[in-house]
Amino acid sequence: MSTMLRNQPPTLKPIWRLLLAALALLVIILVVFMAAFQYLVARIAAPADLQPTTEIDLSIRSHDGESLGQFTLEETSVVTIAYTLPNVDTSYFDLRLVDSAGESLVIQHGEDYRTDEKGGGTWEKSLPPGEYRLVLTADQSPGVLGVYWSYSSTLGE
Repeated sequence: MSTMLRNQPPTLKPIWRLLLAALALLVIILVVFMAAFQYLVARIAAPADLQPTTEIDLSIRSHDGESLGQFTLEETSVVTIAYTLPNVDTSYFDLRLVDSAGESLVIQHGEDYRTDEKGGGTWEKSLPPGEYRLVLTADQSPGVLGVYWSYSSTLGE
């Protein structure tokens, strides 16, 4: 009888090893999917009330005073600009709003600039009527810049 018990564990051992290996593979797959999901959520996380303006992959090339978008205000308005900038590591980054006279308002500026997966921010200011351009100067680096904006008149206040 004791010979029978000694013979059974070796037949069960390969099954447990197979189950353990399958479980380990499942955990690895789950971790990879969670990391990918967090990356995608970080890229697209923006306020729902703002209009998507542009998305720039900073890893493709550097940008030198590149216009990302423009708008015209017919009356004094509150302008809100939000940007997502996850996982950036660049020696230079500058995002500005430039009016038709060439005056600029800094939205974000940094040298040796780094962000984590939650990188980004919001800028808000009351601006007079006029034409405005969003301008980017940045060295090539990993990361994707997403920009969103809205503007609303302050005359009714």
